[in-house]
Amino acid sequence: MQNILLIVGSPASGKSTISKAIAERSAKGVHIPVDELRTMVQGGVLHPGPAWTPELIHQLKLARQTAANMALRYQEADFLVAIDDFWDSFSQLQEYATLLDQPNVIPIILKPELSVVLARNHARKHPSEFREHMDDGIRMIYADLDKQESALNAQGWLILDTSNDTIESSVARIFALLETFAD
Repeated sequence: MQNILLIVGSPASGKSTISKAIAERSAKGVHIPVDELRTMVQGGVLHPGPAWTPELIHQLKLARQTAANMALRYQEADFLVAIDDFWDSFSQLQEYATLLDQPNVIPIILKPELSVVLARNHARKHPSEFREHMDDGIRMIYADLDKQESALNAQGWLILDTSNDTIESSVARIFALLETFAD
């Protein structure tokens, strides 16, 4: 049975890039970007921001449930699955609890140094109020992850500092971790 990787982190931590690269390098691999599932909503889509309304929480839950269901279907068809999502400090990603109870599901948090992530965010976004809001969100996620790191490790989350990695070296590290789980 193939693995399902739940790869999470802050914005600009490399989740999508690494998840896509893992899927591409697999004999049968699929990348499920939760952000893209959320933006399939055309009327009334809400995005994370300063206000976490019940409707935003509902839309996040629907997208995460859809990602989990898709992942299980692809896993049944012998695909390696890489789901990418942001670390949600509000829900602690409890929407994935049932998925995480399944065999061969590996939760990974990408956590390069905060300064690296902020620099990446600045490189991809022009100075604006949105970028500043994103920086604040990244700092909030890092504060939450720092506070919970030992508990997350105890729950089985693998926390990877990818500050000095290339995409290839991050992918190689994750594939090496998968080998240890196969033993």
